[in-house]
Amino acid sequence: MFAAVSIGIGRALEVNRGNRNRSAAAYLAARQLEEARAKTFATVALGRTTCVDSAPTSTCNVPSPYTVVQDVAWASPGSTTTSCDVPSGAGAGLAYKRITVTVTWPDMGGVAPVTSQTLLAPPSGTFDPTDGHILVQAFNRDALPLAGQTVSLAGPETASQTTTTDGCAFFAYLDPGTYTATLSGTGYVDRQGNQPATQTVAVTASQISRLQFDYDRAATLSVGLVAPSGAVIPTGTYGIAMTAANSNLTVGTKSYQQAATGSGTTRTITPLCPYASGYQVWTGDCADADPAAHSGGSRGAVLASNPAATTSGSAALDAVDVTVRRTSVTGTLQSGATVSAIHAAGTGCTAGEMLTTTTTTNASGQLRLALPYGTWTIRAVSGSRTGTATVTLDPVSTTVPALTVVVV
Repeated sequence: MFAAVSIGIGRALEVNRGNRNRSAAAYLAARQLEEARAKTFATVALGRTTCVDSAPTSTCNVPSPYTVVQDVAWASPGSTTTSCDVPSGAGAGLAYKRITVTVTWPDMGGVAPVTSQTLLAPPSGTFDPTDGHILVQAFNRDALPLAGQTVSLAGPETASQTTTTDGCAFFAYLDPGTYTATLSGTGYVDRQGNQPATQTVAVTASQISRLQFDYDRAATLSVGLVAPSGAVIPTGTYGIAMTAANSNLTVGTKSYQQAATGSGTTRTITPLCPYASGYQVWTGDCADADPAAHSGGSRGAVLASNPAATTSGSAALDAVDVTVRRTSVTGTLQSGATVSAIHAAGTGCTAGEMLTTTTTTNASGQLRLALPYGTWTIRAVSGSRTGTATVTLDPVSTTVPALTVVVV
């Protein structure tokens, strides 16, 4: 009986606390709307404003433990929706600012947030029919609205807004001309992995110009380089380049050149758009480094890519057994020779990048050098003598090719 009574008292207290929180939240929502109504039409900022307890701003002062979110968007006469739903060509019908205030608090359980709305009517002469409008909508990788992202606008006029609950930023009554819209959220990328994300758009009188950003937190791939046994992995200004492929990328692939980290056998590929379909990764950024460019070659397994997450995987390297001799292919073996590799020109990658290693040829004048697939010029230096030779590495062959470099 005592346990049952205790549970009943606890539930009663919980209901009482919930009612008290809802009453206080309703008061805060009403207060926020009254403060907005007291302002002039032009000073009510479009977009989202968030006020948290212990962090008051110039627009609100919220007691603990409540959070007040205010979304302001344009609305047309008689509309029950925001400016994100205004049809193209309906720009002349924008007439009001719709203010939506949402109040939340910790430990809400199944209690719904308190939400209130109001409309602000502009004073006479506010609108200019020769102006146009820009609608920017932001979505994450799952096509869900992205709220709280800052959108900056540059052009004949400059402006800035924060996207509302429906991922919308509506810039109304702008001078006609060309504008650039920019999203620059920290850690976010667009569909091509760009930080920040930008798009240009033309504004026409009495029309709505629309822009859509697919924007989400960047994904990261940590890829271990796997070389044939005994092979030395070279370095360079950027280390061995990496390529990530996804059919949603503009050209299907994206190259990354970064210095090696840790032991020099791991490459970090970021920032990447977190496509749900993931990425295939290989070493090298030249056209013939792609395993699929060789008959019978395969790019390998798909690595998952998730927002703000790191996925580990591996990428294969091929190798060449280099033997350095003096004067001729039967000349004296050259120990202590340095060996470097330059990818052949005209194969779709940046020319001139040289991969080197501090490991020199052994007493037999040999060094096994790991490289991405493709055609390479191998250069050997022994004292004042130099020499070059060419080798092609492909993913189909199961043996390590041998190459003799003669230094003269």
